[in-house]
Amino acid sequence: MSERVTRREALGVALLTLAAGPVRVRLEADGTVTAYTAKVELGQGAQTELAMAVAEEMRVPVSRVRLVMGDTGQCPDDGGTWASLTTPEAVPLLRQAAAEQRGAAVTAAREWRVMGTEVRDLRGPAIVTGRQIYPSDLRMEGMLYGRVLRAPHYRARLVQTGAAPEGVRLLRDGELCGVVSSDPVAAKRAAESIECQWEAIPFAVPPSDRAALEKSFRANAVAPVENMNTRYPPLLRRGDLEETRQDEWHASSYFLPFITHVPMEPRAALAVWRGANVEIRSGCQAPFAVRAEVAKALGTAEGNVRIMALGPGGGFGCKQRGEVETEAARLARLAGAPVFLQWSREEEFTCAYHRPAALVEIESTVKDGRMSGWRHRNYNAGAPGLMTPYDTPNISCEFHRTPAPVRQGSYRSLASVSNTFARESHVDEWAARLKMDPLEFRMRNLADERLKAVLEKLRRVPGGLACTIEKQARIGLRAEVEVKGGAVRVKRLTYVGDYGAIVNPLNLRKQIEGALVMGFGGARFEEVVFAGTEQKSRWMTSYRVPRFSDTPEITVELIDRREIASAGAGEAAITLVAPAVANAVFAATGRRLRALPFTS
Repeated sequence: MSERVTRREALGVALLTLAAGPVRVRLEADGTVTAYTAKVELGQGAQTELAMAVAEEMRVPVSRVRLVMGDTGQCPDDGGTWASLTTPEAVPLLRQAAAEQRGAAVTAAREWRVMGTEVRDLRGPAIVTGRQIYPSDLRMEGMLYGRVLRAPHYRARLVQTGAAPEGVRLLRDGELCGVVSSDPVAAKRAAESIECQWEAIPFAVPPSDRAALEKSFRANAVAPVENMNTRYPPLLRRGDLEETRQDEWHASSYFLPFITHVPMEPRAALAVWRGANVEIRSGCQAPFAVRAEVAKALGTAEGNVRIMALGPGGGFGCKQRGEVETEAARLARLAGAPVFLQWSREEEFTCAYHRPAALVEIESTVKDGRMSGWRHRNYNAGAPGLMTPYDTPNISCEFHRTPAPVRQGSYRSLASVSNTFARESHVDEWAARLKMDPLEFRMRNLADERLKAVLEKLRRVPGGLACTIEKQARIGLRAEVEVKGGAVRVKRLTYVGDYGAIVNPLNLRKQIEGALVMGFGGARFEEVVFAGTEQKSRWMTSYRVPRFSDTPEITVELIDRREIASAGAGEAAITLVAPAVANAVFAATGRRLRALPFTS
């Protein structure tokens, strides 16, 4: 970039920094720019995108921007790295801060010179050369390796422990029992060999028994109460469903099992106590939320806890909480030394929370080819993605909270996968009942011109169809399948997305392709299996994820609308895979698939 920051502007930076409170953007003496954010690079491209935003407004090359991310000791609290909020929320914050530092207005999208271009991941060279430091690479002088003793049951009480072998210390803090050693192999072997007596806690409902789960969800559901002061309202209504009682009626239900995240890198943390304060380096997604969780577990003030997040090897929602951070801090306090704790792959499967199972029931009515009434009930999974994008005059979209037999939590797109799978499958069922083309039926029932434009681009593409509005993005997907001898193979996925103003087209395409592959796994293979008091899905050998040989051909087309604010992108595409594939299978075989995964 040819435009340079003047000495007068640099003085303005110093004055603005003093007046503005938490520092977001700072001009350094050497002409580089440092930006601060609580957001974390999870592989979704946040570091590159935020650097582009600062570079755009500070009129410097991207290479001269340094990001300090996820450090509660230096960064303002921008919220966790979740819900695809980095682009719609963090990018504007940093752009505004940078523009103010330069003493100018935020650059109009039509005048972008950095944003809107294809910029490769800034971490790319470090990743491919092995110089990138991940949480599992953390080391320091005097550090001990920790391991936690785990029960063979999903839930259990520790009754009694045996003795630790020589060179290993056995530590206990309430229900937490672990070992530490200067030798990581000795710590691992001790954790596996120390004889413990456990009292198993049985499941309230067998998690792998679909009929029992559905019965429990219905029996124990709490009816939603209208609350519009939340990101995901649990009850959305308009019109009066009673007015549709004489119209043509259809009802169906859909089920999704518990699945898990399978990040490439199991979580890890290094905890160091300095007097009454503890510093923890880890790969968490929400540093300030984890700080609060750790402080509560330790019985100390949040100001005594500092979380420094490193970009982990994958997250997808599973690293929003502070399990490994809390365990490492407690063991380090007992040991009186820094403790590094990394979960094994088995612990990542059995100790982490799972994506909630879901039962979705939909009743709807149609009059003269248009949907007149819509009642959508999601049990257990959540409210994200609950609202229908269709122009239906009478609706009641409801999230019924229920108790679950296993730990559950955030997963890429939250409940939007379950709600979109159910809704787009149900809409496709209506098209078949009415003997209408699935795309034409959707077009007839849509008022949103941007989503209709997405569907127009898919008009000449064959295959099962699904579309939605997710995180303010308008998206559509076609899935082509091949059926041979009763076996179904997905040949091709064709995706069209309108994300408003596109910040980095190269990164956006990568996010879409990754989300489609991840959604393919949940649609075709993935399910956490339980039996008795145990979780049977404990290793990659017992939990199927997509392989290279499974992956279909993927085509992505983007609609760049510079006049519209950028939408979130990391989570959107995953929502469409299951319904598009299910609808393709119906078109090819006449068989409706209403439960995931589609195993054949």
